[in-house]
Amino acid sequence: MNFKEYLFELGLSANQHIIVHSSFKKIINSFHFITPNEVISELKNIVSKSGSLIFPTFTYCFKKVSGDYEIFDRLKSKSKVGLLSETFRLSDGVIRTSSPTHSFALWGNVTKFLDENNSPESPLGAGSVLEWLTHQQNSFVLMLGTDFSSLSYGHYLEVAAKVPWFDYSPWDYMNVLPIGVSTKGEQQLEEIPGCAKSFVNFESYLLKENLIHRYGYEGLTSYFISVKLLFDEGMKFFSSHYEKLLCEKNTCLACDSRRRKFL
Repeated sequence: MNFKEYLFELGLSANQHIIVHSSFKKIINSFHFITPNEVISELKNIVSKSGSLIFPTFTYCFKKVSGDYEIFDRLKSKSKVGLLSETFRLSDGVIRTSSPTHSFALWGNVTKFLDENNSPESPLGAGSVLEWLTHQQNSFVLMLGTDFSSLSYGHYLEVAAKVPWFDYSPWDYMNVLPIGVSTKGEQQLEEIPGCAKSFVNFESYLLKENLIHRYGYEGLTSYFISVKLLFDEGMKFFSSHYEKLLCEKNTCLACDSRRRKFL
């Protein structure tokens, strides 16, 4: 099986709106000699411009009390969430949104609705690319070699379900302020996404209930999941079991700060 066949096996097709989370290291371990550009080309060819491809290109350019922080440049700042994310950002026809902390790279149909000026005060909530995906009928999350600890959509669910800490910053110990900083200036933020490691508990629930399926080939495990399913099931899980979205006690300073304040 080649990589294109693997994508078809997962369920990718034209006209879909897809956000991608990926580990190129895991992909190349299974599909030897494939290049990052070839991965991106295969994705574009299958989805076509009638569909949409979206990659997170987060940079986390928050203002800090210490005064030691990076300034986001939409055109120059490299993505901090993977090689394929950065490769996609630099590929033909892609635009990047302007959020100093949580920007996205967009290609295809989505660019008719969102442009480089998208930079909501709720970086992964209201007005964000994730909200746009939520309202599309044919939208999916593609995870290539990653688990739910990289599921950005989980942060959208935290806001939508209004978990107790949705607008609370757990990063005070890192001197982070709720302000994004870019070459355009400073932007006050309504929320700062917290730790995502325990989103794997949501993943375990969905697997246990046979609501999602893990696909494997030569050591590469992947998911291709309807955004509608994630939203519907996520709203129930995040509303009823929000305590499971925190890391084990005394293992994560960010989650411990949320636990002390809200549980």
